[in-house]
Amino acid sequence: MGRSHYLLGLLLLFICSFLWIASSLGKQPTSIAFSSGSCVCSADDNVTVAAGAGIIPSNQSELAIKDVKPISEPKIPSYLPIANSHDHHAQSSIPFKLWQKAGSVKLNGEREKDIRSWLNVNPRLRHEILTDDSAEEYVRGHFSDYPDILELYLSLPIPILKADLLRLLILYTDGGIWSDLDVTCHQPIDTWIPAQYQNKTNVVVGLEFDGLQFTSWTFMTKPKTSHIVAAIKYIIDGLKASAVQHNVTTAELNMTIIGNVVDVTGPQAMTVALLQNLQEEMGVSFGRANITEIKKPTLFQDVLVLPDAAFASAQGGFPEDRGPYLVEHHYAGSWKNANGGETSS
Repeated sequence: MGRSHYLLGLLLLFICSFLWIASSLGKQPTSIAFSSGSCVCSADDNVTVAAGAGIIPSNQSELAIKDVKPISEPKIPSYLPIANSHDHHAQSSIPFKLWQKAGSVKLNGEREKDIRSWLNVNPRLRHEILTDDSAEEYVRGHFSDYPDILELYLSLPIPILKADLLRLLILYTDGGIWSDLDVTCHQPIDTWIPAQYQNKTNVVVGLEFDGLQFTSWTFMTKPKTSHIVAAIKYIIDGLKASAVQHNVTTAELNMTIIGNVVDVTGPQAMTVALLQNLQEEMGVSFGRANITEIKKPTLFQDVLVLPDAAFASAQGGFPEDRGPYLVEHHYAGSWKNANGGETSS
């Protein structure tokens, strides 16, 4: 009899254990199948989704990944950070520093005279002239975190291409005034921006006398503006496109492949980039028609456009109805040869 009670007790214990386990399983949450991948977060439902794989509840059909909104791209995509938007800037004024670059040929008397004009008219002006070696060191020091830019700059075999890109890289990094060596300064830099635009201007450009493009021999800007970033990107994209088109590397580019330097890295390229960027930021149609026939300084968002007399007075015969002559460009054009570099003449 004792043995029967013992077996009956074991049977009851087994039945109770089985019922408890079954009850516990019924309360478990829905199982989720995961697969590996990077995470993309949806702002709508605060759910983390494995990229390339679904989150699949066992009691529901598979959720469509396309329903998860992608992270929005910045309005002005760039590999360089932008320190300001058009309506403010951390720096209240354009740095009072002149940047220039000398080539491999020794400066002659005329160029030394032009350089002195800047310091004579602007006694407080800080001034730096880069050489080929110091320019390379500058780019290495400031763009080591951006190998796409650094490697392309170092690879360029044509001096004028490097010089055109260098001026933008410098003004992106430090801001200030860029001027080619063959430019005479006639008016103090602190008079270039009218009083009503002093706190609204991030970039200052002047028109050439054709009214179709900005001068690149002289312009000035605050550091890290979106407009200079746009110009850098436009030029780099153009150089890479030229290399791809001719099935060469950027280190194998030559003047024949480049064709018109003005269009690829020069003032035409800078003009197109700035106009496109202004149109994108302002959200309205904007182009060359907006800048032609300007007879007084005109502010477009944060870009101050000066009439053609300001930076290109000599080219137009010193007109009398377009404001003061700020600088005079002498068009030495020492790079205009088969090598795109300085000549000794």
